[in-house]
Amino acid sequence: MNILKTKEIYEKLNSCNKCGFCQATCRVYKATLNEFNCARGRIRLIKAVADGVLARSRFYEDAVNSCTLCLECTKTCPSAVPTAKLILAARQDLAATKGLPLAKSIALRRVFPSNTMQKMAFRSLKMIKDKKWFREFRGIDLAGLPVADESFINSSQKLPGLKNPRLKAAFFVGCLMSHTIVPTARNLVKVLHANNVAVVVPKEQRCCGTPQFVYGEGKTFGELARHNIELFNKLDVDVVVTGCASCGSMLKNYGDLLENEAAQKLSAKTVDITKFLVDTLQVDLTSLPGIYGKVTYHDPCHLIRSQGIAVQPRRILTSLPGIEYVEMEGADSCCGAGGMFQGFYPEIAAKISQRKLAGVIKAGVDTVVTACPACMLRIQGRLNIGGHKQQVVHLVDVLAKAYEAEKPLAVASEKL
Repeated sequence: MNILKTKEIYEKLNSCNKCGFCQATCRVYKATLNEFNCARGRIRLIKAVADGVLARSRFYEDAVNSCTLCLECTKTCPSAVPTAKLILAARQDLAATKGLPLAKSIALRRVFPSNTMQKMAFRSLKMIKDKKWFREFRGIDLAGLPVADESFINSSQKLPGLKNPRLKAAFFVGCLMSHTIVPTARNLVKVLHANNVAVVVPKEQRCCGTPQFVYGEGKTFGELARHNIELFNKLDVDVVVTGCASCGSMLKNYGDLLENEAAQKLSAKTVDITKFLVDTLQVDLTSLPGIYGKVTYHDPCHLIRSQGIAVQPRRILTSLPGIEYVEMEGADSCCGAGGMFQGFYPEIAAKISQRKLAGVIKAGVDTVVTACPACMLRIQGRLNIGGHKQQVVHLVDVLAKAYEAEKPLAVASEKL
């Protein structure tokens, strides 16, 4: 059955009142000024395909695939049209009717799902990323991309745990954090340890399934989700902590997507590190040594709009002694990463990123703090390409530095 003709999807396609409010918030539209690159235009095209009056042409595919899924239009739509859900349905329809392009198929079905294939891919990238012809690939600063010799998941060793922890957490690491910003993954564990939370890092954890889900590869997504659900649900932990906005958003959505008790159990137990520190642990940071200086914060789309987390990161930053916090213009706007979007649509991504960089520069800060590895790497890469000196770090990097200044920390984790 055509997913676009199902009652749930087709009714939502007809709920758009064509007001155009989405143009005001859509970063892709602002970068292209193309009506079919905003929610209203995309929905018109999807409905036309559903009605059989428009072919699934290359133009249509680009309109559907060039959405970053940042959810800004969804939050401003007066009719509450779930644009992201409709885009995802259209992509699922494309995958079912036309198949996936070869490169995308290999990435989604072979590389992302396999920890071994990921390791090989990142090792290959490390060998070529500094070559002159590859340093800036499709607008991505590959030369500045940190690639670890060994993934965090594989390198984390079983060390003595805490004697009397207040809580026990499982750490869902995620692909990017495991293979690129390994020091940040270690810092997340250090921060939890500093707050007397024991940590386990399951070695068998796999990709959360976000790339597969957003491009309509439902079979592989289901396999990954079921694997992670079974793995994490059998652990004797109080909470599953994430440091990646995209991974956290996906784990939180497992329950709704798979509609079973096991998935709902993991979703209910999953929490972003910033929310866990502020809402659950209620950390007191006022006595920590003064660090850093003038900083701003970038809201990852999958944190502020997917999970509703905006206050907690700012509360942490404004509580730390020595930090001069500056709220930049457009703090909650998309950085231009959009997962694989930045590689498929580099010109559009660059224009979106330029708006973000303008906010950073105008704020006059030394450091940009965020809570998503993809955002970190995108913003830092574009700053590097533009010759700017600002550094981009994860919030746990800031916290670990503060805790380390107070008292040297050891990483106490268990690899299962």
